[in-house]
Amino acid sequence: MPRSRRPARRRTSGRGRTGDVAAERLRRETGTLARDVRAHVCLAYPSPYRVGMSSLGFQTIYRTLNEAGLWTHRAFLPDEWDKHALAWPRPPADIRTYEGRRPPADHRVLAVSVAYELEIAGLVRLLEGARIPVLARDRGEHDPVVVIGGPLTFSNPYPLLPFADVLVLGEAEHLVGDLVDDLLRAATRSAALAAAEGRPHMLLGELGAPFRGDLPDVGKAPRTWLPARSAIVTPDTELADMYLVEPERGCSRPCTFCVMRRSTNGGMRWFDAEEVLATIPEHARRVGLVGAAVTDHPQLEALVSGIVDSGRRIGISSLRADRLTPRLLSLLHRGGYRQITVASDGISERMRTMLDRRIREEHLRTAAERVAAAGFAGLKVYEMIGAPGETEEDVDELIEFARELASIVRLTLTFSTFVPKRNTPLDGAPFVGVETSAARLRRIREALSGQVTLRPQSPKWAHVEYLLARAGSEGGHAAVAAVHAGGGYRAWLKAFERVAEVGRPIRYGDEEAWARRKGLAALRVPDRIVRRREAGSNGPPRAS
Repeated sequence: MPRSRRPARRRTSGRGRTGDVAAERLRRETGTLARDVRAHVCLAYPSPYRVGMSSLGFQTIYRTLNEAGLWTHRAFLPDEWDKHALAWPRPPADIRTYEGRRPPADHRVLAVSVAYELEIAGLVRLLEGARIPVLARDRGEHDPVVVIGGPLTFSNPYPLLPFADVLVLGEAEHLVGDLVDDLLRAATRSAALAAAEGRPHMLLGELGAPFRGDLPDVGKAPRTWLPARSAIVTPDTELADMYLVEPERGCSRPCTFCVMRRSTNGGMRWFDAEEVLATIPEHARRVGLVGAAVTDHPQLEALVSGIVDSGRRIGISSLRADRLTPRLLSLLHRGGYRQITVASDGISERMRTMLDRRIREEHLRTAAERVAAAGFAGLKVYEMIGAPGETEEDVDELIEFARELASIVRLTLTFSTFVPKRNTPLDGAPFVGVETSAARLRRIREALSGQVTLRPQSPKWAHVEYLLARAGSEGGHAAVAAVHAGGGYRAWLKAFERVAEVGRPIRYGDEEAWARRKGLAALRVPDRIVRRREAGSNGPPRAS
C-alpha cells in the first residue's frame, strides 16, 4: 500500500504507537471492571475513547452488566476515524476491546450506545472496521447479536433500525441485564433474537423492507436503579479524571425544543444529596454532576458544598443563569471553576419566550454581574440560531445585549443551529437553512469582533443532523451511502436526495393530553402553540 494511504500513527503522551494507545489508557484508569476475565459482551461506542468514556450512560451500562456477572469489555471508534469527511474504506484498524484485546466480532453480544444523529456515521465505521456486517439483514449465525440503545432513542431511533438486531428505547439500565442474560443463554443467534422479540421498550431491527411501524414506549428506570454513576475515572477523556454521578434525572421544564423536556419521561426525579455523596469513591478527586436540569435540584448548594468541602473539584453539566446565587458561585470557584457556562438558547427575549426557555435578560445580566464579582475569568453563553420565527431584528437584539454583557464580564458566545427533534412540540418546524444561518453568524462575528469571543458550530453539520432527525429507517441506509462516499457534506446531501421524511404518532406529554380532549376542549389550543404558529412554526399535528 502506498505510504500516502496509510492511516496516521497516533501518539499518547509522546509515547507508543497506535497499538500501544489502548494499553496506556487502560493503565491510567481507576475502577476498571472485568479486567482479568473472558467476556462474552462487548460494549462499544461509535466515537473515540475520549468521548465514550465521558458518557455517563455508557459507563452506567458497563458497570451494570459487570456487577451482574455479565462480563463486559469495551471498544471504541479509532481516534483517526472521527473526522466528518473521511475517505472510505479505511485500511483496517486493529479494533479490539480494551480489557481483553479481542476483536468485537469474537463476542456473542455487541452493545452500542448512540448519543445523537451524527454518531450514526461512527456506527457504520465501527461495525465495518470491526468486520461485522453493518446491516442486520446481512448477519449470519456466527455474528454477534447487535443491541443498540442510547439517548438518540428518545428522539428518532428509526435510522438505527437497519443496524440493530435489537433496539432498546429510552432508559435501559433496568432492562439490559435480563436481555443480555437471555441472549447469552440462547443456543443459537436465531434463538437469541426470538428471546428478545416482544420485550417491553424493545424492537427487533430491520431484517427486510424498511420498517414503518410505530415504536414501543421508551423505558423508565425505577428509582432503585438510580442514581446513575460511573465506574471508571481516567485522565484521557473530555472530562479528565472526573467521577460522574446523576443527582437528578429528567427535567421539570417545558422548553419546546428539548427532547428531555418535562413530558418526555415523567419529569424530574431527584435524589437526596447524602445519597449522591455516598456514591463518590475515595479515589475521585473531581466530581461531575450530570443531568438535564442539575441546577433545579432542591439541595444543590448542600450537594456542591459536600463535594467542595471534601477537597474535591467539581463540574456541573447544566447551569441555569437564574440559579446562580452568590453562594453557589463561591462554592464553584472553590471547586475549581474558572469560567461559568449558561444557556440562553433563544437569541432574543422574544425568542426565549417563544421557546418557553424562561430565561430573561435580567437573569443573564445578573449572572454576568455575579460572575464578575466572584472573580471568574469569564462567562460563556450557549445560543441557538435559526429557531422558528427568528428574524434579523432578533439578531440585532443579540448583538446589542452581547455588547452590554461584555462590558460587565469577559464574554464567550457558543452558537449551534436549531434542529427540530422528534417528540418535541417543534417537531415539524423547518430548518432555517445553511446559508441563512451562516449569514447571521457572519453578521454577529463582524459586529462583535474584538469585543466577544465567538465559537460557532458548523451549520452544514446541523443540516445533516436535521436530515437524520426527520428520516425513517431509510435514513440509516442513506448514512451508509454517505460514509462510503467519504462522509463529507455533499455526500450526505446526495445520499438523502430520495429519502422522505416520516411522520410519527402523537404520543408524548402535552400532545398526548391534547389528543385526549373532547368536544369544545379539543378546540382550545394552548397559548404557547398559538404563539409558535403566529411566529411561523407548523407546531404539532392537530388532534382529530
